[in-house]
Formats: sequence, C-alpha cells, structure tokens
Amino acid sequence: MADTKISALPASTVPLAGTEVLPIVQSSTTKQVSVANLTAGRSFDALGMTLTSTDAGAAAAPTLDLYRDSATPAASDTLGEIEFNGEDSAGNKQAYGLIHASILSPTSTAEQGQLHFETATAGVLTEKMIIGTTNLVINEIGAVYNVRIEGDTDANLFYTDATNDRVGIGIVAPTEKLDVVGKIKVSDNIVIGTSGKGIDFSANTQAAGMTSELLNWYEEGTFTPVITFGGLSVGVTYGAANVGKYTRIGRMVFANTHIVLTSKGSSTGSAVITGLPFTVSVNAAVAFGYVSGMGATISYLEGLASGTSILLYKLITGASSAVTDADFNNNTNIQVTAIFEV
Repeated sequence: MADTKISALPASTVPLAGTEVLPIVQSSTTKQVSVANLTAGRSFDALGMTLTSTDAGAAAAPTLDLYRDSATPAASDTLGEIEFNGEDSAGNKQAYGLIHASILSPTSTAEQGQLHFETATAGVLTEKMIIGTTNLVINEIGAVYNVRIEGDTDANLFYTDATNDRVGIGIVAPTEKLDVVGKIKVSDNIVIGTSGKGIDFSANTQAAGMTSELLNWYEEGTFTPVITFGGLSVGVTYGAANVGKYTRIGRMVFANTHIVLTSKGSSTGSAVITGLPFTVSVNAAVAFGYVSGMGATISYLEGLASGTSILLYKLITGASSAVTDADFNNNTNIQVTAIFEV
C-alpha cells in the first residue's frame, strides 16, 4: 500500500465487507483497510519481517521511519528504540541489546541528536557507546568496559583498560597510562609537562653506585661572562666576541666562556670570571682553549669552577698563585671550558 493518510481510507461498513479487513478509528470516524493493502511490498513470516522496495532510482528505499511527532520536543527526549530480546536459561524474556536515539537540541535549523547503543551486563542493559554530533563516546557511564581494536596481524592494536584507566598499543594489559609495544615515530616535539619528569632508563642494568636513572633536563643557551678583580669590575670593557654558551644535559653542564677585553679597567686584586648559568655543586677543574695578552711570566693557567664563577690561577716556576689584574692587559683574550655538576 502506498503511503496513505487514515482520513483518506474508505469509510468502514457495518458489518465489515471484504476479505481480512481491519477497522481503524480516528477522531470518532471509523475507516477500513485490508490486510493485503497493509502488507503490500512487505513480507511477514514466523522468522522475521522483510521490507522490499522495487524502486530502481537512487533514493534510499525501503525506509523504516520511527517518527516521534511531539508538539513539545526538548533536549534529552528519547526517540524511537529498537530492542533485541531473547530468553535466558530460565526461560525468561531478556533484553540483550538496544539502540535508541535522543535529542540534544531541537532548535530549528540547528538541531542536534545522538545514537545510543546498549548491551546487557549482568542482566541489565547498560550504555556502551554514544555517537553524538561532534564526538563518539565509549563508556560514558564510567563502568568497566574495555575497548579493543584489532589490526590485520595484531589482536591488540589498540586497547583501553577501563579498570585501571590505561591505554595499550600492541598490549592487552598496559602497566602505564600509555603502554606501547613497538616503535614510536614523532613528527614534532615531545613536551615534558611537569618539572622533574623526563626519560626513565630503569630498564638498563645499573652500575653498583647508581643513584638515578632519570634524564629530566636538557637546555642550551648563552650567558654573559664578567671578569672581576678583587670582586669589582670598574671600567672593564669588552669586545663583541665576549660571550658564554652552555648546554645542560641532566645534571651536567658544559659551559664555554670567551673573555675579550678592550680595557681591563681600574679594579685590582684576584681575577675571577663570573656569570656561570648554574651553580656548581662540586668544584671542578676547567680547561683553557686559547689565551693571549696575559703576563709574559705566566707559564701555565689553571682554573676552578666554584659557585657561579671560575677562579683563575697561574703557575710560575712551579709555584701556583691567584691570577691578578697585573697579569691582564687591555687586550687579554681567554677561552675556557668548564664541565661541572649541578
């Protein structure tokens, strides 16, 4: 039977005439329709129902329209449901699955809806998945429902452990928030979001004196080295190449310092290079790469990284003493590298 309004059906006769005719009452008016017309194009039998369409066009056909014709539609209204029932081992009717739709927003031209999928758990239908307007949500109710996605050869290509709030890739029992079995390729930076966190190398075989297996710092940059004499630097001026550069890996700092004077100023006393970017935890010897413009009597320079400074010493005829302003000239050039622990 083509789509026909009840009001357009023929009026009922008393008694009903015809074969397998059904009365339909609408607004106190009785209409009649034959079972043959009701089932035209539709197949019913004891095993199921088939909707058949002979339409050869591109339009969807046949269609099953569950229409809730409410005069006051509202958000959260449940629309049509499809329920899947069977019997349990005791012969009771049991709902094993259900699909229903609901309204998110009935606002005209901005309508939004979602589909809900439920299955039976411990004899009760519980919602497992929602397909909404902007997202797909699994386990919205926060129960113990895991998700497993299989690959072609990996049965646990993606697995969510709802009990422990963990995600596994290539593993069915993740032990961390994200547990990956296999290689990881990253096309952008890995950002450590919490200070003191980093890369844990605890899977390695430790040496007997191991105190930490965490690499939690990397940094590189520049600093401005300053030469002082007796703790002051009155009138000291520098060339453009006067600069310090450093790299920190974990607790180790590699600092390269280049002092280029254009005037040593008027301060006097022991010479100290200040301005290291981190505080030295254990005093460390330094290495000089290049030295020029120093006193002619100095046969060897030594240095000690301490605090945030490099203390300078000289060796003259086998005796070591502090380098002073008298050992500097207005064109002194020193390159020194300090490697120290913070």
